[in-house]
Amino acid sequence: MDSLTLSANAKINLYLDVAGRRADGYHLLETVMHTVSLCDRVTLTKTGKSGIEISCSDPLIPCNEKNIAYKCASAFFEKTGICDGGVSINIIKNIPSEAGMGGGSADGAAALTGLNRLFFADLSENDLISIGARIGADIPFCIKGGCGYCTGIGEIIEPLPKISGTVLIGKGNTGISTPEAFGKIDSAGFRIGTEGIKDIFGNVRSLGDIAPYCRNIFDDIACLDEVSHIKKIMTDNGAVCSLMTGSGSAVFGLYESETSAEKAYELLKQYGYFSALCSLV
Repeated sequence: MDSLTLSANAKINLYLDVAGRRADGYHLLETVMHTVSLCDRVTLTKTGKSGIEISCSDPLIPCNEKNIAYKCASAFFEKTGICDGGVSINIIKNIPSEAGMGGGSADGAAALTGLNRLFFADLSENDLISIGARIGADIPFCIKGGCGYCTGIGEIIEPLPKISGTVLIGKGNTGISTPEAFGKIDSAGFRIGTEGIKDIFGNVRSLGDIAPYCRNIFDDIACLDEVSHIKKIMTDNGAVCSLMTGSGSAVFGLYESETSAEKAYELLKQYGYFSALCSLV
């Protein structure tokens, strides 16, 4: 096997709270994440020469040592001691950047998983998670996928039952700086603090069950007109809930009716927003 292609699935945060801050400055999180079918396509090809080559369909994505997939590949070769390994990594982007959907982390997770198979390294999932956690806090979850209750900086994952349903993604042109977003959280000094959130999401049976508990602390402090407008379009057209994912600025809506989701999808497109219909997976 000289080449393989993997799906790098995006994630959304059904619940996200900042639980505190470590001495080293990293924020402690309490979050419930779920993968969605919206995905990048990552193709890894052995080159027969040493080194890592990155190419990407999005010209704004760096194709050098700054790329998360590059960092993951470099860490993989260092961990395994494979010194004659050379790989070309091509990324077809479908996940919007700077959206809070873990696009770069998903690409990195796919790179680790794919390299493990391509070079028959026989690393365990925990080995891959350990490598990924040193590069990005969302990479461990992107490796596991599904639904998970995550704590620490996001790298401690307790699997939860998957949820089924239609998801609509919308994103405007304005981004949100992650450091600025965390700075606002620190200044505000408040927490959501929903008690027993792991058990709540561990026992849900429908989107309607989880809707009252879907919350994102960054959504509470976001002040973007585009975010408010996208959320209104979604909730006015049948979403059981709508909020930002991660630190933003992408917004998701959960739908029990595909017809309603399709109507909102078309409206988002009319306003010039990025929009994607997908499902929880």
